[in-house]
Amino acid sequence: MQSLSSTVRNRVAQIVPFAPQARSASAFSGRLWRHVAQSFPVERYYLFPSGEENRRQAQLQVDEDQRYDLYSAHLPVTSGGWSASPPVPMNTLWLIDDEVVVRQEASGRGAGSWLVTVRPSEVQRARDLVQTLRDQVGMPAAGGLSGPDITQWLLESAEKVFNAAQLSCTGSEYIDDKDCEWYHGAWQYLRLLDMVSSPTWHPDFYARELRAAIHERGARRILISGAADWTTLAFVLDAAKLPSGDPVPGLDVHVVDLCPTPLMSCSWFTRRWGDGRFPVTTHQANVLRTGDLRKQGVPPEGSFDLVVADAFLTRFAPVDARRVLRKWYKLLRPGGSVVTTVRLHARNRYPDRDGADPEFDGLRRVTNQVDDFELRLRDRAGVWQDMLSIDLEDLSRAGRRYAKRIISHDLGDADHIATAFKDQRFHEICMDSARVQGELVGTEYARITAVRPGSRAAARADKD
Repeated sequence: MQSLSSTVRNRVAQIVPFAPQARSASAFSGRLWRHVAQSFPVERYYLFPSGEENRRQAQLQVDEDQRYDLYSAHLPVTSGGWSASPPVPMNTLWLIDDEVVVRQEASGRGAGSWLVTVRPSEVQRARDLVQTLRDQVGMPAAGGLSGPDITQWLLESAEKVFNAAQLSCTGSEYIDDKDCEWYHGAWQYLRLLDMVSSPTWHPDFYARELRAAIHERGARRILISGAADWTTLAFVLDAAKLPSGDPVPGLDVHVVDLCPTPLMSCSWFTRRWGDGRFPVTTHQANVLRTGDLRKQGVPPEGSFDLVVADAFLTRFAPVDARRVLRKWYKLLRPGGSVVTTVRLHARNRYPDRDGADPEFDGLRRVTNQVDDFELRLRDRAGVWQDMLSIDLEDLSRAGRRYAKRIISHDLGDADHIATAFKDQRFHEICMDSARVQGELVGTEYARITAVRPGSRAAARADKD
């Protein structure tokens, strides 16, 4: 650092990952860069996992820097920002005089090694990154609908879930009846790196439909059917929050899953988010088995206002998926609704033979889907390495196991799925589709809301 700082002739721009829970903030304001700032402009951009407490801590560091003539700014980074070009790294990077790049590379174990280079491609990439951050400073937050800000919670809970899954996963009939640790253990890390299906792929859809159901139609008793982790719960609780921060009166949320691991994560999130003020009950049960639901204390059929499930139906073969729809119908009261997404396998986009997928800017580099998934995982984990509590090699192996073992059933195209809802007597079926990066391949998801008919005659016909 001392040698490099002595070479400065014009200016220095620094990208600094800021994790106040993991290191002392004072480590970022050493005498060396303060000394350089007395002669040359020093720009410092603190990237912090989004969240109010992280923002407050980063602002304190910015204030301290400014007392020593460093120009500093802080910017939140969310876990779903991988569509940016170039993606912003969460590892340290310096650009000296727009000519020399100093950055910390990803490493399997411990701190990454340092790279000092004048390679034109590296320099241009660093220039683009710094300019991206300059452009973002002072920009107003995006308006409109969006989901909850969960990056800080993922960073906090991913290690807990990874460790707990090794002890608590008991197998899930529709994922792996012997051991689902490979699924639930890796899930939150994969979520953080935006590698798996999640409500965050459809934030405006969920925010709009959940808020409409809760605040406009008065939904209070809500069932989350299937929970890989607490992300769907986060969207439900965020939608149920009043401007005061309190839950809407009468809120009663239930989460049903076969495995205790995602239920434990939901209980953890409920305690940590909103100071435990939001009423959430978890049930380890098979949603298809009435006796199971009754034994586990799930409210009776006909008593739920809303059922929420993200990418849940494709965990089931077509025959069982229709049984799930029928069970949702029975659990809902007349006039209750379902909000869900379904993967449209017929609209998948596979990598070309040459390893380039033009629709996704060449992100896919090999035709073997598992290899490509692991390579993308390593790239993303590498730039977040300072923030992660897991060894890169362990995470890489966990991601590869997931990619090799995950199964998603083909339920047909949008017309087939709409027909399946109609066959189970749902009305007012609203559906559109959205293309996302996907897990192993790019694909489209149907985004669906459907209503159980609300007339008394329809309710009596069901009972008969």
